[in-house]
Amino acid sequence: MYTQNDLDAITKQLKQRVLFWLMPEVLLLLLVIVSFIQRIEWLTSLLFALLCATVLFSLVLFILPVKRYRQFLMNALFARSRTDVAAFDIIEDLATVTREGVRFYPVTMRADTIKEELDERSYYWDANLPLPDWQKGEYIELRSHERMIINWARTAKPPLEG
Repeated sequence: MYTQNDLDAITKQLKQRVLFWLMPEVLLLLLVIVSFIQRIEWLTSLLFALLCATVLFSLVLFILPVKRYRQFLMNALFARSRTDVAAFDIIEDLATVTREGVRFYPVTMRADTIKEELDERSYYWDANLPLPDWQKGEYIELRSHERMIINWARTAKPPLEG
């Protein structure tokens, strides 16, 4: 599902956003410095408050989401992962959840085990990707990192563990 090209694209997007993010902040900082040198106290205070608000607003809305998604992609590509086989149950596509700053759809899978006939397991599907066309009861081999699905393939029902 994820490739090095995806990581390169999100890294490029992050760099572009940082550059665009810095433009208004540098301009406001220069205005703060000019008003401070000219000793216009009210203007310096106003511009400094505006600078702080702009930094926080733009950082939270434009930089951090892309940075968090980039970190998720790095984990998906290079961190430890786990492979499971389970029967698909449902994707709750009406409500997203946020894990580590990234939006996901909750996915419920069922694994047949000796301990419990229907062992329910929760995974998370990236909300930035199109939903898969899985059918209820279909067996899927999932590769996941921290319960976030990073790859999948259709498979046959696994033999019960003895």
